[in-house]
Amino acid sequence: VLDVHGGPQSAFYDAFNPVQQVLATAGYVVLAVNPRGSSGYGIDFVKAVLRDWGGEDYRDIMATVDEMVGRSYVDETRLGVTGYSYGGYMTLMTMFKAGDYFAAGVSGAPVTDWRLYDTHYTERYMGNPNTDDDAYTASSVFPYAKDLKGDLLIYHGMADDNVLFTHSTMLYKHLQDLAIPFETMDYPGKKHSIRGKQTGIHLYKTVTNFFNRNLKD
Repeated sequence: VLDVHGGPQSAFYDAFNPVQQVLATAGYVVLAVNPRGSSGYGIDFVKAVLRDWGGEDYRDIMATVDEMVGRSYVDETRLGVTGYSYGGYMTLMTMFKAGDYFAAGVSGAPVTDWRLYDTHYTERYMGNPNTDDDAYTASSVFPYAKDLKGDLLIYHGMADDNVLFTHSTMLYKHLQDLAIPFETMDYPGKKHSIRGKQTGIHLYKTVTNFFNRNLKD
């Protein structure tokens, strides 16, 4: 299972990651990836994705997958991908753009169209949507959704004040209009962090059960 985040000002470091731990405990090989655009690697690493989210960072992810599938302990027919927030966005991009690679994906609180996200963050790296419309269109998940092949679970806090719940509901409608099946798990009253011990237990069980159903024999 590939765990991805990406995006300027974000990266995986050495801190404890409960999702990775839960999946590893369930018997999965878990790979964390910081594609270009991630913080902590210098300004050129970030500049590589200017006005190109879901482009250069997506290609980094796929290059990593191509390198991994040749290893004896990796079953290329049972690859999964998961991520949250920008990582949820990258999960959708990989599931939609690389449908032949991933058997299952779990996308948490995904940005689906950057026109809907916080302008202070987005316009710093993506430009003005009025003058850089092509970049925003190319970075949206909607043009690629029709190519979904694997099993997809999307979860989102319904009171999310960072990545608004509208991001997911718009994608729900779009996939329904395409008659493409998918699964959802929404958390009433929960914001972007989806806090709460019982809620966290429910979420981790939901993610693990989904991968077990779709990746294990």
